[in-house]
Amino acid sequence: MAIDSNKRAAGVLLPVFSLPSPYGIGCFSEEAYHFIDRLSEAGQTYWQILPIGPAGGSDSPYQPHSCFAGEPMYIDPEALARQGLLTDDDLDQAASPDYDLSSVDYRRVRPIRNWLLRTAYERFCAEPEDSELLLAFREFCESQESWLSDYVLFEALTAQFGTNFWNEWPEDIRDRKPAALRHWKQELSEETRYQSWLQFEFFREWKQLKEYARSKGIRIIGDIPIYAALESVDVWVNRKVFQLGEDCKPSRVSGAPPDPFSPKGQVWGNPLYDWNYLKRTGYRWWIERLRHMFRLYDVVRLDHTRGLESYFSIPADADDAALGHWEKGPGLSFFRAVSKKLNDPDLIAEDLGDITPEVVEMVHRAGLPGMKVLQFAFDGDPKNPYLPENFGKDSVVYTGTHDNNTTIGWYEDLPASTRCQITAYLRQQNGIHEYAKAPIFGSHSATSLLVELAHRSDAAICIIQMQDHLLLDASARVNVPGTIWNNWQWRMHPDAFTRTRASHMAS
Repeated sequence: MAIDSNKRAAGVLLPVFSLPSPYGIGCFSEEAYHFIDRLSEAGQTYWQILPIGPAGGSDSPYQPHSCFAGEPMYIDPEALARQGLLTDDDLDQAASPDYDLSSVDYRRVRPIRNWLLRTAYERFCAEPEDSELLLAFREFCESQESWLSDYVLFEALTAQFGTNFWNEWPEDIRDRKPAALRHWKQELSEETRYQSWLQFEFFREWKQLKEYARSKGIRIIGDIPIYAALESVDVWVNRKVFQLGEDCKPSRVSGAPPDPFSPKGQVWGNPLYDWNYLKRTGYRWWIERLRHMFRLYDVVRLDHTRGLESYFSIPADADDAALGHWEKGPGLSFFRAVSKKLNDPDLIAEDLGDITPEVVEMVHRAGLPGMKVLQFAFDGDPKNPYLPENFGKDSVVYTGTHDNNTTIGWYEDLPASTRCQITAYLRQQNGIHEYAKAPIFGSHSATSLLVELAHRSDAAICIIQMQDHLLLDASARVNVPGTIWNNWQWRMHPDAFTRTRASHMAS
């Protein structure tokens, strides 16, 4: 693990889709570059984002169609216009004046963006054979062949059969029979070329944005979901990597056990890994996945790291997680293989949830910084591991993550007794001795003080949700775990992150 715990640094958590944009969803547009400028002015070092793969069911970035591909919705329409692939009239039709500036309406945005991308591709196809753009496209397709050809065929077949549940496709292509693969590659060659161009443009724009961030002293923290979606190209192509039956369906799936916050637990539905097979192959599929992620990001947050020590296994037909049980994962052998092949990569362990001493030991011996979330700190136990006095330099501290409420929303939902306890703690930590009139801080004051507390902690890295810097309430929450509707939608207002705000963050 190469993060230097002796050099403290700060950053901001903001999904790409939450960036401002005139086109209904955040993307790799000039607003992304301006955001990086503001981060630099604010003295920040990190921009943490959520997964940027092609979003799956319910628009979740944690259920992507591919663990290697990118989400075409993030392609910047104005970048296409600068290439001569879109006109001003095209942009005007796509930039509706009545888009909600605070939320992504995927049902509305996706069809418009798809039309825009198809229009740009038609013009791309008219490029001269020896144009620089076309030569770069061919070079990209050749360099990314290891994952690209399967992914673009998967997307074309999804359109052909009306579902990305590949185990419901005709048996010959479901089972990837050579004759079926040859037939469909030829039959769908134009659609696969279009899908290849989408990935070419996505990665071209992302590379430019990442390089700009680096020039401004900003490092990108990416997020890698631990599980692949059943309805993904990864499972279709790499069936031996996953626990599937002869019918190509999982008998047991991923999830989380019941707890006080979720009495029935959570059934995520992802197929589980066949860790015995992966170990025999030297964890090859996982290492290639991580190698690809480190081309995209400077640091990778490894989602649900505890699942590598032990994972929760639930019958696939269960309505809730109560029938599940824990099974042993690969543990340290996984991290040793990754460290050896990838030369001690910059990983952050998302070590939240049901954490046992074995998980703590694995993360420690793997040399990974773990996560500390202040919203989990105030249960009245002075030994709570999320209290700043109980965690050290080998940590990344957050007020809350994308799975938490905003800190204002969280604080306002707490019982008065807990808010009183937090107020007393914050007065003590901040040296506020006068008790004033109110025994409980207001939500804005409490949030500001918690942000300050996170920055003053010993943690090597402090990451704050942008919503907490902007003092936003629960309406700005990104995700509610265990639910599938009305998530992944919040957008930052175009006028929110000003130079004045950046200057305040830097002070």
